[in-house]
Amino acid sequence: MQKVIVLGLLGICSLEDLRHKRLTIVYILMFGIGGVILHLFAPVCSIYSILCGMLLGIAMILVSLITRGNVGIGDGMLLLVTGVYLGGYGNLQLLMTGLLLSALWALGLLAFKKKKGKDEIAFAPFLLLAYFVLLFQGI
Repeated sequence: MQKVIVLGLLGICSLEDLRHKRLTIVYILMFGIGGVILHLFAPVCSIYSILCGMLLGIAMILVSLITRGNVGIGDGMLLLVTGVYLGGYGNLQLLMTGLLLSALWALGLLAFKKKKGKDEIAFAPFLLLAYFVLLFQGI
């Protein structure tokens, strides 16, 4: 059940990020509240794991504030909520796989001169792709 919810969240956010280059916080917060309620009735991981997973999102939000928006604050909010569903280790796997995939894509765009170094790319689609990779690996 939770895997489907995370797929839905990442799917909605990916489409929105590709179309508008921003994420609507309302959707993300609704999924976050739903995740907390779901864990009350069917816990999958410990509260400590959930808090560690949310910590990654908080760190991304802080990076966004420090870099004045070079990293999107919506991406941090998205990771905050995926931490509720995936826990610390799962959310760390999601972030690292997403970063690797986005870095490979960005290198390809730079190599073929489709983008320049300061151009933005949407990050949520790489989180969705990373989640598919992790599901295929059997997390």
